[in-house]
Amino acid sequence: MSTNFCSSTEDSNIVRNLESFTCVWLDSTIDQTDESRTTEQELRRIINHLFTCNDEKQCQQYIHDITQEKVVLIVSGKLGHSLVPRIHDLPQLSACYVFCANEKSHKKWADHYPKVKGVFVELDKLIRKLSDDQIDRYKLEDSAQISVINQHCQSLEERHAVYMWFQLYIEVLLRMHHKLSDRKELIDLCKNNCKGNNSELNIIDEFETKYKPEDAIRWYTRESCLYRILNKALRFQCFDTLFAFRFFITDIAKQIKSEYEKLIRTNRGSQSIYVYRGQAIGNNELQMMKNSVE
Repeated sequence: MSTNFCSSTEDSNIVRNLESFTCVWLDSTIDQTDESRTTEQELRRIINHLFTCNDEKQCQQYIHDITQEKVVLIVSGKLGHSLVPRIHDLPQLSACYVFCANEKSHKKWADHYPKVKGVFVELDKLIRKLSDDQIDRYKLEDSAQISVINQHCQSLEERHAVYMWFQLYIEVLLRMHHKLSDRKELIDLCKNNCKGNNSELNIIDEFETKYKPEDAIRWYTRESCLYRILNKALRFQCFDTLFAFRFFITDIAKQIKSEYEKLIRTNRGSQSIYVYRGQAIGNNELQMMKNSVE
């Protein structure tokens, strides 16, 4: 008798994924063996939030219900042949990887779907491809941090009010008096989000013991859950998450101001300083940005 099995890295106390990507692994042979757990650890080193399932309908419903994350799907050949046509055009589906025993057979149907990034028979090759692709996806996601308010959902006055309230909220965070306990609140949030992900937990432990306010920018730009959680909170205006980051946001702002003042002192002869940054952005989000200023 077969038994349906689904599990998530999401703890019962966490109501949502705090990061921007969810990895979904669908395979009828997934179980709680040491091999499966080892694979899960490998996947979570790339994408922290992992949902595993051996039931196609439950998996499809899970993906349909996601609204604020991008989904990276790993699926067996047989289940992928059935599921991918039904979910391929969902905006939340970012990419799909087929893991099977017969590459030639499943490549025939997979080649018809642009979001399918490859068909793999070796786990190591799949992991390497997923890791390389995810680096690019994180760059794309991080570049689009402007909160874009859909003009079809709100009037101009409402969009302006939301924008102003958000700016005021950030200003309040910057003016707050921060306590030592604030750091523990953020650390607990990150540890809860990364529960079971040893590589991320090690970084959080290092942050807990070695963090200094003058290192805020370095910690923000370091590859870890810290910047991924903060970026998503800024993008979707998650006020409760931003409140947990209040001391960190303040430290970043102070360090940026300090670095700016140093730059001004060392460039007194120059009236202007030009800074350039290239960004990648998805077509849908670019159109929403255009609409928001029309």
